[in-house]
Amino acid sequence: MAIDLLANGCAVRPATLDDAPDMLALYHAVSLHLVGRIEESLENVLHEMGARYTTLERDTRLIHDANGRLLALGWVNFRLPQDVGLDVHVHQDVWTTDSVIMPYLLDWAQTRALDALNCVPEHERVTLTAWRFAQDQWHRGHFESIGLQPIRSLYQMGIDFDGLVAPAPFPEDVTVRVVTRDEDWRRVYDARREAWHDMWGYIPRTYEEDYADWLEYWKHNFHDDYWFIAEKDGTVIGVCLCEPSFNGADDVGYIATVGVRRAHRKQGLGLALLRHALGALQVYGKRAAALHVDASSLTGAVALYERAGMHVKQRYDRMQKDLRAGVDQRIQPL
Repeated sequence: MAIDLLANGCAVRPATLDDAPDMLALYHAVSLHLVGRIEESLENVLHEMGARYTTLERDTRLIHDANGRLLALGWVNFRLPQDVGLDVHVHQDVWTTDSVIMPYLLDWAQTRALDALNCVPEHERVTLTAWRFAQDQWHRGHFESIGLQPIRSLYQMGIDFDGLVAPAPFPEDVTVRVVTRDEDWRRVYDARREAWHDMWGYIPRTYEEDYADWLEYWKHNFHDDYWFIAEKDGTVIGVCLCEPSFNGADDVGYIATVGVRRAHRKQGLGLALLRHALGALQVYGKRAAALHVDASSLTGAVALYERAGMHVKQRYDRMQKDLRAGVDQRIQPL
């Protein structure tokens, strides 16, 4: 493995799976400093490191000081088409003195990101995107120095189970049940795929291209008794897909997806599904639940979650710049 030395004596190398615990500790140190709680889990870090779109040798860089302490990480995420993700975390202990680490990581990341231009048809737009806590002015300032600008926000919303979750009525002739592991995959996928066509930034792809990603998703995220579907006349018309933990906390459930097919919206189904899932999480012993949502959701999801009793806990800002102008296939505001 190649190791480079920076002008300040720090060592730079790609990450390996053995580095995951130290990378998680860095994520936690920065989030504790900024928002007073931990974000991210070891399971998620390992999953992303082993994902089919990740090549650790090319896509990651770790920076250690002379004593072997991890001070920073850089990660370029090639989940194409059209968008390259940038994840850079520098430990807050060096924020006031650093003149080497962040410039190196940003230069490396931009150079690596340009390789995406060879992977996408030349007439299509390609962007570089980074997500940051709304409170994080240090990283944000550095991202702005290379041309990234805030364009949109994401909310983390949550609910504490102080009392019993009140159910909401399902529309007439609609039933709800948990997903059956071996029988429902295509049916859940079809409903979720249709619902996601109204998400900002979604890029329509062929059925089989989306299904390949879907298979990877459910293999990592499916848990018996935590996925719920609403059916009418034998057709899945809505889904609410949950996970039994959030950011490593086993007493907090996570709602990964709430989706309703277009023809069945505005009938109370989304609220009924969400309340049903929240009630189940409470029965399973969770003290709270959380989810993430586009702050300017095209389907009005924020208002739906508020009606279910959830509140905004944290805002994240999406920063972005063009690597190449061109045709943009992503779903845009109406």
